[in-house]
Amino acid sequence: MEPQEQLRIAVGAVILVYVGYCLLNQKVWVRGDIGLKSTVFAWGTREDNQTIFLHHTIIGTVLGSYLIASPFLW
Repeated sequence: MEPQEQLRIAVGAVILVYVGYCLLNQKVWVRGDIGLKSTVFAWGTREDNQTIFLHHTIIGTVLGSYLIASPFLW
C-alpha cells in the first residue's frame, strides 16, 4: 500500500471520527452568528444549526467512507 493511500485512509478515519463525535454529542463545529466572514468558531447545538448538522453528517459520512474504501476498490 502506497503512502498516499495510507494518508487517504487516515483522513477518512478522522472525518468519520468527527461525524461520530457530532452524532454522539448532538453538536457541530460552526462559525459565529456573523456569517461566512466571521472569525469566531464554536460548537453549536443541533437544534440551532439543523441544516449545517445534516450537511456535516451526511457529507462527512459519504466522503469519509469513500476515502477509506477507495484504495481497496481500484
